Amino acid sequence: FGELVEETCKTPRLTGAELKAKIDGGEKIVILDSRPREEYYRMNIPGAINTPGAELVARVHDLAPDPETLVIVNCAGRTRSIIGTQSLINAGIPNPVSGLKDGDMGWHLAGFELEHGMERHAPVPSRQGLLKAQDCAKRVAKRFGVKTIDGATLDRWREEEGDRTLYVFDVRLPEEFASGHLEDSRNAPGGQLVQATDEYMAVRHARVVLVDTEEVQAVMTASWL
Repeated sequence: FGELVEETCKTPRLTGAELKAKIDGGEKIVILDSRPREEYYRMNIPGAINTPGAELVARVHDLAPDPETLVIVNCAGRTRSIIGTQSLINAGIPNPVSGLKDGDMGWHLAGFELEHGMERHAPVPSRQGLLKAQDCAKRVAKRFGVKTIDGATLDRWREEEGDRTLYVFDVRLPEEFASGHLEDSRNAPGGQLVQATDEYMAVRHARVVLVDTEEVQAVMTASWL
C-alpha cells in the first residue's frame, strides 16, 4: 500500500546519505519517527522525535513552527514513513516534507549510527498548534470525503451488530486510551491501523468507527482507510 501511495502521489524521499549531508550542513531539519513508542525506544535516527503516525498532523505545528524547516518522517523501513509524509502533505502544512528512504534500516546500512533507548516524544499540542491541526484535518476530511456520525447513530449501529459487524477503534496513543475510553472501543493507534489493517479488522463490509478527542487523529486515519 505504501509503495502504491508513493508511486501515485510522487511522495518525496531522501536517502540516508542525503539526510546526513543536510544535517552536517546545518540545515533546518526536524526528524519525526512515526513508529509506536516501543519501536522507537529500540532504535532511532539520531535526534529524531517520536511522533506516532496519527499524531503527526496534530503535533507537527509545535515541533516545526518555522515553515522553512524541513520535516523528515521516518520509520523502520518504508510504509509508515511514506504514509506519514503524505499525510503531512495532504494536510497542507507549509513546511517542505520528505520521507526517509528505507528508514532506520537504510540509515544503518549506509554506515551511520543509530541511537538506542531514547525518550524524545512529541509533547501534547499547544492550543495554537491544535487549532492549526484541526484546520488541516477539516481540509483533509473535505478532500477525501471523511464521514462523521453522532452518538445516537453509533448506538443504533450497536443495536444492529447481530446483522452487521461493528468495529469501534480508539486511534489515540495507548496512554491516552488507558486514561479513559468508550467501553466497547479497542485501542488501535492510527498509524498502526493503516499499517496493519488486517490485524484489527477481520470482517469485510463491517462498519468501522474511529474515535479520538481532538478530531484530528481519527480524521487522518479515516482518510487512508
